[in-house]
Amino acid sequence: MWVVTHVLTGSALAAALAAAPGGAWPWWAVLTAVLLLHLLLDLVPHWDYTETTRTALFGSLDFVASLAAFLAVWRLLGYPFASAFLGLASGAPDWDVLVALLRGPRARKLFPSHWDRFPHGRAGRPWGIGVQAALMAASVAVVLALRP
Repeated sequence: MWVVTHVLTGSALAAALAAAPGGAWPWWAVLTAVLLLHLLLDLVPHWDYTETTRTALFGSLDFVASLAAFLAVWRLLGYPFASAFLGLASGAPDWDVLVALLRGPRARKLFPSHWDRFPHGRAGRPWGIGVQAALMAASVAVVLALRP
């Protein structure tokens, strides 16, 4: 899953938990929820740019898009920094992939959904990109609907 997809879905979940009936969830519970969401989304069949020859290009664009999404949620939409940051934290486990790419093909990954034995969802480009686009669109709709 692209990092920006994780950031936007994490932002949507953080926004929903902040607006939950009965009051906002504590930050540590939201952090746990967005990290669990990362793991669950990695099960969904999707296309990863880490399996292409343009990993550096796609990774750079993904990093910029993720940072832009975080800044948009925080600065443009007016979400509290902590809430926006928890969305960003949902993408943080993918730093594990970056570090492993830099260290070489035998590098050990720490986050469970990045282990070779984890049933990571895979799909070709049209379907795999479409799934992520749909997840991002739904997440943006949630973030906009719950805007403070």
